[in-house]
Amino acid sequence: MFSKFSQFTINQRFIILLALAGSIAGLVAVTLWTQQPDMQVLFANLAVDDASGIIDKLKDAKVPYETANGGTTVLVPSAQVHDLRLEMAGQGLPHGGGVGYEIFDRTTMGMSDFVQKLNYRRALQGELARTITQMPEVERARVHLAIPERRLFATEQDRARASVVVSLRASQTLSKAQIQGVVHLVSSSVEGLQARDVTVVDGHGNLLSNTKGHRDPYSNDVGTDCRRQ
Repeated sequence: MFSKFSQFTINQRFIILLALAGSIAGLVAVTLWTQQPDMQVLFANLAVDDASGIIDKLKDAKVPYETANGGTTVLVPSAQVHDLRLEMAGQGLPHGGGVGYEIFDRTTMGMSDFVQKLNYRRALQGELARTITQMPEVERARVHLAIPERRLFATEQDRARASVVVSLRASQTLSKAQIQGVVHLVSSSVEGLQARDVTVVDGHGNLLSNTKGHRDPYSNDVGTDCRRQ
């Protein structure tokens, strides 16, 4: 066979070797492609902190992963999706863009009263956001609480206030009753917070709640239907 190959001209030999190399490269590429796992979305629309935490866990477990959509979507082998979701949920991931009561699991001795109050407010904001995000129409939620220091005289006491920002899923709406429920949830979770002082807006800054007057959160006047633009 070698003697026959030596009978070819240099150009013919080059073409034969080039074709042989291309065939081998193609075979290797097909083999590698067939061995790659089928990737499926583990979580999408993640906050930066959540994406970072999930990727760290995947690295520690030596699980192959890919990211998409600017790092807000994490993909893993399809055969491991369900097990990994359960495992991540057991570790409190994703948080939904906020820290919950697990913040107190990381506290240290000697923490000042100011830091304790700050952590409590952060934890409460995170827990409320998680609860609101459980609504099927809501993609993400953030809660901001303004809780004033307690004054000696009630007449000098500033009012607590809260703002809720909800980002809705595509073509989803919140009914008046659902907005009323969000207002009631937040106001009943913070001491001294009245429903009239809870503001709910969508991701575009549109006001959803009706904060005028002193209406009960379950009255028909609170809130309007909203649709994600």
